[in-house]
Amino acid sequence: MAEYKPLQESAYSHVRDKVLSGQLQPNVLYSETRMAAELNISRTPMKDALVRLSQEKLIDILPSKGFCLHVMSREDILQTYQARTAVEGFCAMQLALNRHTPGGQATLRAMEESVTSMGRFLDREAAGTEPMDAFLEHDLQFHQALVDFSGNDELRQLFNSYHYRLYFFALEAFQVEGRLQKACGEHREILAAIQDPSDPVGIQAYLSVMRHMEATRDIMLSHGG
Repeated sequence: MAEYKPLQESAYSHVRDKVLSGQLQPNVLYSETRMAAELNISRTPMKDALVRLSQEKLIDILPSKGFCLHVMSREDILQTYQARTAVEGFCAMQLALNRHTPGGQATLRAMEESVTSMGRFLDREAAGTEPMDAFLEHDLQFHQALVDFSGNDELRQLFNSYHYRLYFFALEAFQVEGRLQKACGEHREILAAIQDPSDPVGIQAYLSVMRHMEATRDIMLSHGG
């Protein structure tokens, strides 16, 4: 069993990397057996890895046939952002309630650094010297820090299960003119709301997270979700 888990992790990483790098194409059927052969492993760890990727909605499994890339539906998009609002809105309220604690202060500094880095990216991006992956990384770090502060493993697990879906959503949304600047501004609004002394329970923090999620959701829906 100790050897099996690394095989499953290797299979998971192998297929996930193929998805994220664009090596797998939409509407193409891929063989579970052939994918396992690429790693020289049995079908069992590959099968379990594919189930995990299916749960993350990166692929769809076609029983007795193989698997293909998952195409996000309108319902997928709506449910993803509803779940994100619930998780991150709650975490923002928790951070607002505990913003004066050492842990709260450390988290706010980390989030502020992410926003600052996003701003630096915009300056370099305007000069054509910065890859989009850098902005995406700063964006995800901001949200990861917020969720990690909760100390709730269930919430972290739920957020992490969306990680690669979020990457694709963000990558598409950031192609819209002006979205990079607006996203950076929305992150600043979330930070300001969390630190607002007139709202000690974090209601405005929750609402600022909701507005941020709805902005990206609406872009995804307008692009054919």
